[in-house]
Amino acid sequence: MSTNQPPEKKQKADVTWRSKCISKFGLKEPPSTVPTGSEDAWKRYYKTRVKIEEDDARLEDEDYDSDGNSIAKEEDAEEVSELMWSWATYGMERLEKLMPEDCKWHWTPQRPKLGWDSDCKLQSADYYAHVWSPFAIPHAIKLYHSWYGKVGWSYSTLNTDYHYMLVDFEDSDEGGKYVQLCSFDDDVIKTSNLNKTAVAKLRKFLYGGNTKKIKQQTCSDKDFLLLLFGSMGSTDEHLEDDAKDACLGWTWVPSNDDDTKEMLFKLKAPEDDDENGVPPTTLGKYYPRRCSWLRYAILKAADALGPISKHYQPPPEKKASPTRGYDDSDSGGYSSDGYEW
Repeated sequence: MSTNQPPEKKQKADVTWRSKCISKFGLKEPPSTVPTGSEDAWKRYYKTRVKIEEDDARLEDEDYDSDGNSIAKEEDAEEVSELMWSWATYGMERLEKLMPEDCKWHWTPQRPKLGWDSDCKLQSADYYAHVWSPFAIPHAIKLYHSWYGKVGWSYSTLNTDYHYMLVDFEDSDEGGKYVQLCSFDDDVIKTSNLNKTAVAKLRKFLYGGNTKKIKQQTCSDKDFLLLLFGSMGSTDEHLEDDAKDACLGWTWVPSNDDDTKEMLFKLKAPEDDDENGVPPTTLGKYYPRRCSWLRYAILKAADALGPISKHYQPPPEKKASPTRGYDDSDSGGYSSDGYEW
């Protein structure tokens, strides 16, 4: 009796959950030092990613009536659509170009949760997304970013934070606990968890290593963080605002302070904060690039501070003021409500 299987049955037997994931999601073979992962892990990965990608906010289509007018399914459907375009389409398309052509940034945004004040202005936003390895590694990083802002006649409140969760499908499809990367709470800035160690940990988890070769295959630490924070809704080139003008907090503006501006000019710091940029030649026409707290934190964690950003100054301590809630003397920056000090 022959034991040879028909070709079609043998081909079917060779199909594994790992190979199904590689085929469906366009995954690349990982570095040779990375374990291939168990079939149970790949099964969990496949089922979880398929379910999550069914809810990819970029795939949501609005209904239209016979005249081509949009029929809003929810009260804020139009606002959500505008925010999604600003974040997931316009903003992330620019950032995704930081990755090589043959190694894409794999991510899945979920529909953000938005809150509005009585004047129909954005008051809160919660962003959710998953980032997947471009390699055949059964891991994901779950992301969450919250923003809350409120401005009154004599006060302002602004709170924003960024979290991640490591999901190893060898263990489960749920992940563990969220870890806060950084936050801004009414000018109280916390960035102790956003450092070189955290960057190395996240890269190793997602890419299987943090070697020079893997960075050449993927992206630099700076670009990795820009993509990570962009996937959480913060795609602004200056990292000062989220979509719909949602200010992220303190921004240091060196040109607002004459002494700082003159110091940077004497150091010949290119105004675009690029160490290979063109040195300034005329003080009166010199406007050194501003730097938000978040941009500074990302550049510092990536060991990529420029000739201007390395002189970054944090917000001054708050002092009581009868009209603004701040002492607005010699701050050289923008307040958390977005107004210039």
